[in-house]
Amino acid sequence: MRLVELTSQKPLNYKNFFLQGLRDHPDCFRTSPADDLWTYFPTEGSSESFTLAVITSTEELMGVVSMERETSANMRHKALLYRMYVGLPYAGQGIGKILIQNTIAKARRLPGLEQIYLTVIASNVKAKKLYQSFGFEVFSHEKNALKTPAGVYYHEEQMVLFL
Repeated sequence: MRLVELTSQKPLNYKNFFLQGLRDHPDCFRTSPADDLWTYFPTEGSSESFTLAVITSTEELMGVVSMERETSANMRHKALLYRMYVGLPYAGQGIGKILIQNTIAKARRLPGLEQIYLTVIASNVKAKKLYQSFGFEVFSHEKNALKTPAGVYYHEEQMVLFL
């Protein structure tokens, strides 16, 4: 396995991989497969935003994560970590740790970046533990943040890591 940076010119099979994640874990994401059908590559067009992936020797995606730096002059000290997903066959193999560790390391090299934010479904204990192991802290809890078409509510938590 190896870590690579994906781009819109070399996305590997990002779109299908992430759509599979939305199907496999509808209770872990803010978006649904229907919402994601027409979205563009997540970090297109910015040198300070990126999408990392862990891939197999045959370039099959094992896990992905994106980070996007704020562009507003008053918010350039912040970035958002999002679209984190590890494929079901690779769960429990440390792929998430590799992705978060490398995202934080790359973020620390960006001049003036001080904070990384993320949103996590409150019931996703495994993801929260992973983020907390890297120093992310919960700073907000939103009750009924999401409501599925079937009427199921999910709470969300906002987390931050101060670099």
